[in-house]
Amino acid sequence: MKTICGVLAALVVSVPLWAQIKVATITDENDPASKAVMTDLRSRLKDHPKQFTLVSTQDAQLSLLVQADCIPRKAKNDDFTCFYTSVYAAGTTKTFMGGGIYGASTSGEVAENFSASLAQDIVERWNSMVRANAIENLEACLTLAQSSCKVPDSLVPELKTNVINLSQYFQKGGLKK
Repeated sequence: MKTICGVLAALVVSVPLWAQIKVATITDENDPASKAVMTDLRSRLKDHPKQFTLVSTQDAQLSLLVQADCIPRKAKNDDFTCFYTSVYAAGTTKTFMGGGIYGASTSGEVAENFSASLAQDIVERWNSMVRANAIENLEACLTLAQSSCKVPDSLVPELKTNVINLSQYFQKGGLKK
């Protein structure tokens, strides 16, 4: 079984030290199994305040959206059978990051698997996804705008400017995702 501690060690190296991931969670609060798993998952995320902070889905700084739900259990001794999906959510950009289905006898076991998988999703995809989305947003602005566009902060060092127009962008050769 994966543990979040091992994957978090890689996460610390993968995501810049200044970056705290703002996580919003969604579940069916009316289903006791879903609610129990999400409560345990939120608790595990709160146990790592340097890496994660829980925020509302309306938070402008939201960067990761996690949905987790379970198949309703017919009896209290039935296993938890649950799924999660994680989505990179920055501004208007939403990009699927990962997902999984887990079954276990306790909500804590499912939450442990989810948290380890979330950390792995982040380690494997975060930096390249942030860069690709920043390039897509800049290129969309440049294509639609008649004038200049603000360069996303993560691309400023590469483009060596805070504002750019389409002609200047092409003169620099564009950016590779």
